[in-house]
Amino acid sequence: MLITRSACCAALAILTGGAAANTVALRGDVALSNGVPLARVLVTARAVAAPLAVTMYSDDRGRFEIRDLPDGVYRVEAQLPGYTTAARDSVPAMGAPLHFVLSPAGVAWRDASSATLLRLLPDGETKRQFVLDCTGCHQVDQRTISSGERVKTRAEWQDWIGRMLAFAGATTSFPIMSPGRDPRRTAEWLVATLGEGAPPTLRPAPPPLTAAGPGRARITEFDLPDANDLPHDVAVAADGRVVVTGMSSHRMYVLDPATATFTAAEIPVESANPRAVEIDSAGTWWVLLGSPQRLARFTPATGAWTTWALGMYPHSLGRDGTGRVWFNGHFTKNPELLGSVDPATGTVSTVPVPTPPMPDGGSTIPYELRVAPDGAVWVSQLAGNRLVRFTPATGRFTFHTLPSPHAGPRRFDFDAEGNVWVPEYAANKLARFDPRSERFKEFEFPLSDALPYVVRVDRARGVVWIATAAADAVARFDPRSGRFTVFPLPTRGALIRHLDIDARTGAVWGAYSPAPARAPRIVRIEAP
Repeated sequence: MLITRSACCAALAILTGGAAANTVALRGDVALSNGVPLARVLVTARAVAAPLAVTMYSDDRGRFEIRDLPDGVYRVEAQLPGYTTAARDSVPAMGAPLHFVLSPAGVAWRDASSATLLRLLPDGETKRQFVLDCTGCHQVDQRTISSGERVKTRAEWQDWIGRMLAFAGATTSFPIMSPGRDPRRTAEWLVATLGEGAPPTLRPAPPPLTAAGPGRARITEFDLPDANDLPHDVAVAADGRVVVTGMSSHRMYVLDPATATFTAAEIPVESANPRAVEIDSAGTWWVLLGSPQRLARFTPATGAWTTWALGMYPHSLGRDGTGRVWFNGHFTKNPELLGSVDPATGTVSTVPVPTPPMPDGGSTIPYELRVAPDGAVWVSQLAGNRLVRFTPATGRFTFHTLPSPHAGPRRFDFDAEGNVWVPEYAANKLARFDPRSERFKEFEFPLSDALPYVVRVDRARGVVWIATAAADAVARFDPRSGRFTVFPLPTRGALIRHLDIDARTGAVWGAYSPAPARAPRIVRIEAP
């Protein structure tokens, strides 16, 4: 629906809670043709002249209301998986309530989420290993499994997997696939499940495990300026602006939610490839530059950059109480390496990790690194299926294997009691590890084949946020009640690799970053 109003950029201040004139509210309802109301429908108002979209959910009576929209032109759309999508154009902003009628329609395979397509594959360790090998950078979506209007043939799969191995196999410089990945056997397995040369038959989605609905949550999306970029990590600054790593454009962005505008911050390093960012209490940015293998420090007040050569491709960073910056070598092996930079002296130090060897001789794939409140440095091993704890004061390492085989621990976080919350990517679970008892507890994720990718804990509010790589959804888990709340997202292909929480408001920020690029957007979730 296109809603014509006079443009008023100042009205965008309402997005951050400020008062502003010239704002509009869209109201209406969603129902079936027989008048039965539809709940949990995503109703999205997408601005035509600004990189902005706001989504609310219909309530149990099918009603929706999107308040505090800036003046402008919008396309409004109502969507719910398994139903037709409805949209209208040129409806007066403050006119009569809007009525949308949806009809059951199933899910077309071309429009199916990655989770829907992954459900076609038989569960088990073979699938988990496939997920670890073949979905780390991109989704299993229509673009992956199809050739024209049909599923890939056996020969096309074999060629495709062979090319992936040439790029990211265990003996390449980007070793994220296991040594045992065989193109012929993998092609046979995929064809046996998906068929060959025709569209797949989609299975109905199983009912979600007990989970609360999104209620009055508000989803705001901001389109990245470069439609071909890969926004990897986000960090919320003290003033509420959001810093974003543009991994493909080799620049940093600063999003001002009050004006829905991005400002680019150029990095004085060729092919900078920024992948990780943290902001310290002084407002200084700490950025990992992947391909140049550097740590960078940026001081916004002066515009000054400083970099340190690390000697390896880093994955994640964390700062300890002494000011040291820790990083892990993403592709290091024999030995796996952990490193630190002392910015005061410029000293770069490395520590070999005495990790147990992989049975197949492959890499453990060191992944997330976080510094715990007690100063211990923790690393997840994506393929090694372990958490690693390093105590700098003693030089001691301990290793903790996840209870589910091939679980794929990715980006974890700590709660206020020191527990480690881990997304089990390939096992589709959330795990809690208690360092005191050295015991894990697993929770089944409420959406099948969602591929939980990153966890961040809102310590002030005592809840755990989990973003997925395949389900186009984010979930919140309350450890006190053991209950999940699921927040579907309006954008297909919403692979989220990183989250940050605005400590002032509890708003959760992330970025949609599939590869190749597909609607790269920054997303904010505000949930009462």
